[in-house]
Amino acid sequence: MNIIFLIGMPGAGKTWWGTRLAEAFNLPFVDLDDFMVKREHRSIPDMFAQGENWFRAKEHAALMALIGTIKTPTIIATGGGTPCFFNNLRQMHRSGITIYLRAETDTLVARLEKTDKERPLLRGAHNMKAVLQSLYKLREPYYKQANYILHSEDISLTNFDEIIFECTNKLSPQGLSLQW
Repeated sequence: MNIIFLIGMPGAGKTWWGTRLAEAFNLPFVDLDDFMVKREHRSIPDMFAQGENWFRAKEHAALMALIGTIKTPTIIATGGGTPCFFNNLRQMHRSGITIYLRAETDTLVARLEKTDKERPLLRGAHNMKAVLQSLYKLREPYYKQANYILHSEDISLTNFDEIIFECTNKLSPQGLSLQW
């Protein structure tokens, strides 16, 4: 199965790029957080309020259910912590490929400053940059196991052409570009 999982820190652009890739390559797109909200009938902050372990168990169950329903190449944007718990990364590698969207901490802070109330691990943080740096240190070993690593500050649609083509035999309207 050729599922394309976008992984990375909160604010790296997983959902943003996922929607653009789905549109450009005519592929289905699923945001794992949105899937969980529909499945659990609760918001992400409400679920996280039950405790991070409870949330991660629900996230794992949602990921496994989603993988089990996919029959054609699909792009999935995961939550920032998804690859780090319950052997999720191993399951993602069994089900497709992972693309790590790597972003610098200053870029993440700039993108997240206005949405920190929506992000449970950032809510009320006095020093968002320090929190993000700490999270990154914990998550980096998982992220670096991705099949592909793209730097979010330098990504364009053509950066994905070869990867998507390799997984789906589909080209974007711009055609196959091997410029990295």
